[in-house]
Amino acid sequence: MRRLVAVAIMLVLALTLVACGGGGDNADTDTTGDAAAPAPTPTPAADEDEEARPEYSPKEEQLYEPFPTDEEVLPSSIAERLESGTPMIVYFFDSAQETTDDQSEWIDQVIEDYRGLIDLVSFNTGKYVSTDESGTITVKSGMEDSETARQVARLMGNQYLDVTFTPYVVLVDEDGYMTYRFRGPVDNKTLEREVLRATD
Repeated sequence: MRRLVAVAIMLVLALTLVACGGGGDNADTDTTGDAAAPAPTPTPAADEDEEARPEYSPKEEQLYEPFPTDEEVLPSSIAERLESGTPMIVYFFDSAQETTDDQSEWIDQVIEDYRGLIDLVSFNTGKYVSTDESGTITVKSGMEDSETARQVARLMGNQYLDVTFTPYVVLVDEDGYMTYRFRGPVDNKTLEREVLRATD
């Protein structure tokens, strides 16, 4: 009887060890008690076309929203085109900057290639505005009586377009929506792509 009880206990212990993963040929297993780290989940491979295509237009700039229409910020050159449903490139630049020549050349080339589909409205910001000590855009000294200067300063402010530096390019479609906004130089191939998108 005792032998039968002893066999039964050994059988229960053996089954318990097997169920808990004990025993076996695990002589090389780390016995510190730490569980083995799970294998990293492989990340899905990116599409080859996506990898080959450079990201010209940062997504954070692509907010599809109406161009500001408040009278106090809308120069007549923009207001007329919004009213007539004419797509346009709105270009803020500072003629004192070195990047201006290249950017202006690229824009002129695209405007020439797509003449009749899209208009250009540009503002030499160095002529109209300045930035105060707090970084707020204000009307340039001596331009306080210019309605255009007041409108451009407000339009560039953080309440509207938030043009913190130039060049700054905005494309507007026939419905008055901004389809593309970018701070910094934009090459002619990117501009051409965005003009086609805005005039589609």
